[in-house]
Amino acid sequence: MADKKRFGILLIVEFLCLLLLLPGCFRQEKSVLSLSGEALAERAERVEDSGEYLYRGLELFPGVYELHVRPQLGDEQRMYVELKADGTFYNSLRSNGINIFPHQNQVHYNVYVLSHISDAYLQCVFQNAGPEQLIQLDMVRTNKGCYMLLFLLLAFFGVIDFLIWFRRQCLAGKIAQKRQTVFWILSAGVVLAFFPFWTDYLLTGADWNFHLTRIAGLADTIRNGTSFPIRVQSYWLSDHGYAVSMFYGDFFLFFPAFLLLIGFPLLSAYKIFLFVVLGVTAIVAYHSFKKCVRDEYAALFGSILYLLMPYHLMNVYNRSALGECLSMAFLPLVCCGMYLLYTEPVTSAGYNRHKWYIVLGMSAILQSHMISVEMTAVFMALVCVLCWKRTFRKQTFLQLLEATCIVLLLNMWYWLPLVYMMGHDVYHLQTITHQTVQDRGLYLAALLQLLPNMGGAQEGVMNCEPVQIGAGALMLFAVAILWKLFILRSQSKADRGQKHGTETLLLCFGLVTLLMSTRYLPWDQIMLLPVVGYIVSSLQFPSRWMVLSSVFASMFAAFFFARVKKEGGKLLKLAMGLAAFLAVFSAIFYVNDVSAQKSPVWLYSVENMGSNSVGNGEYLLEEAGAFGLDISYHDPVAEEGLTYRDYEKKGTRVTLVLKNSSNHTLHVEIPLLGYKGYCLNAEDGEMTGSLPYITDERGSHGDLKIAVPAGYSGQVTVSYQGFPLFHVAEGISLMSLIGLLIWGAVQIFAQIFVERLRKKT
Repeated sequence: MADKKRFGILLIVEFLCLLLLLPGCFRQEKSVLSLSGEALAERAERVEDSGEYLYRGLELFPGVYELHVRPQLGDEQRMYVELKADGTFYNSLRSNGINIFPHQNQVHYNVYVLSHISDAYLQCVFQNAGPEQLIQLDMVRTNKGCYMLLFLLLAFFGVIDFLIWFRRQCLAGKIAQKRQTVFWILSAGVVLAFFPFWTDYLLTGADWNFHLTRIAGLADTIRNGTSFPIRVQSYWLSDHGYAVSMFYGDFFLFFPAFLLLIGFPLLSAYKIFLFVVLGVTAIVAYHSFKKCVRDEYAALFGSILYLLMPYHLMNVYNRSALGECLSMAFLPLVCCGMYLLYTEPVTSAGYNRHKWYIVLGMSAILQSHMISVEMTAVFMALVCVLCWKRTFRKQTFLQLLEATCIVLLLNMWYWLPLVYMMGHDVYHLQTITHQTVQDRGLYLAALLQLLPNMGGAQEGVMNCEPVQIGAGALMLFAVAILWKLFILRSQSKADRGQKHGTETLLLCFGLVTLLMSTRYLPWDQIMLLPVVGYIVSSLQFPSRWMVLSSVFASMFAAFFFARVKKEGGKLLKLAMGLAAFLAVFSAIFYVNDVSAQKSPVWLYSVENMGSNSVGNGEYLLEEAGAFGLDISYHDPVAEEGLTYRDYEKKGTRVTLVLKNSSNHTLHVEIPLLGYKGYCLNAEDGEMTGSLPYITDERGSHGDLKIAVPAGYSGQVTVSYQGFPLFHVAEGISLMSLIGLLIWGAVQIFAQIFVERLRKKT
């Protein structure tokens, strides 16, 4: 009773703390500095014989500040702005300097102050320009600090309350010792996997700039208030927009984008999100494996092996492959659903619920990483073929069919526009998918590397990245093969098939996907095959098959652990312990190497990183050029005789007044990448013919091109709306979701009603 009273008091204290923060979240922003170019030239200290100006005497209190810069830079003119402070405590002022490029009309970014600073100053550097190019510079103290603190306190109080509840349940005997062990070991595994990020800086990998720009671009698009769902993100490519959301699912990225919007620095939002992803990976893997093997320790063994798999950690740190990390978080759900549908009796209670593992898993992977969807679908089809007798059982076949239909209907809002756009335009993606992959496969030596390190290449042994399932999993494969060879000699065929079919299939799948990740298969010849060749080429490099190899190896490890626990001798149990040791030791070795070798980056705003981080430029229009390097900030470009005024650009929405004083149609190029689906709304004005329209022909570097008929004069608004087919798909997905929720609610209420009826009778 006393514990409940103390817990109640704690909840009241937490509520009051949160309540005290609320007024700060709604306070009015306070202007700290408002400066024109003329005032900067008069009041700032100029560094001799340079274009550098230092505006001193700024006093800053802890909080989050926003700098808004409105320049007017012409060709070859640049500007650099940074807020600095000398002699302060370490990291008291957290900010990046920002480069402003020609024709970039406005820039805004956050500055983070952690302690009182009395001598901050503003550094402005002009290249081929002067203070007269600065229209206005404003710095305001925002209420984002309160938002951040409110979020952190909510998270902290949530963790504390959960731990208190967990302790009380343990003391009351409501949580078994096994589950307590599972909880603490999984938590330790997540902490270990996240170890290099327990810092105030960021360790970057191959694709870090691409995925961070995805998050920042999504936040910028939401801030600009464009249509939903988002298809084309703003900010990218010198504010021309990039259709990354059309081709690369960003459903889960709304969480880090939300963190950005409430004020978190870019590196913090990314690391918080990644920590959540690692936690979800551990929980999903454990739950999925436990549902299959029905043994807590076996599921724990498999999930820890999966979480600390060298290839998984390499995706986190070496490659920063956020999409692949997300797909690996949900892949065990698909494996679990397939296993239950094929092994559980079709007459068992709840058999029809097994398909939801596939629905949730495939939907999440589809929204995370399309290449993982392709690989997963290939092996799901392979299972259907290999186990064709069970596939065509009425109940199993119906559940597979229902799962497929539900996945397609729920996610139609995403995949149908993607397929439509792929068939109606030409992108760099088509060029990339026709590149050969033979020489991108792994050497055998790479797979047999026993101690993973940061590395720098995916081939050979020297300085090799950990593209592998690890020493622990390899040792289990070897032990299992030897053990099964011994079993095959001593047991009957019927007994072998009944007891070891699942382990054998997972073992074979794991070895096959390992082989498929190498260069020893005739990939160039396979690419010549219809359909199959396209799937293979879209993988870009065969080592992606390690995604499936990792989950097959981990799931096999869970089953094999359960088998050894029941039937194995001391040597086999010793081998399992050694495999667990190797998995943990390898992870410690790797994260330590990453922490020691990688260079730290302090990145607080995406503006410091640029806007051309398009990776290989897969989703660029063909006219945009390689990597979009020639795309730059610019105003609309109109032909002679066509004038414009009142030009305003907010993300991917452009408004301007056009006037064609000539006797023929003229064109204007808008600084938006000309993806199909942009709509033009022309208000009635003076005209002698038809209204302006978007042409099929694109302008320079793929810019959107508008034809303005002779004699037209009026306001034009351009925004991305997509096609009617997109809205139909969105409606179908929404109705499917609502229908499933209603059906689920009816099922729950019906079950409750039946249970109460049974109690009464």
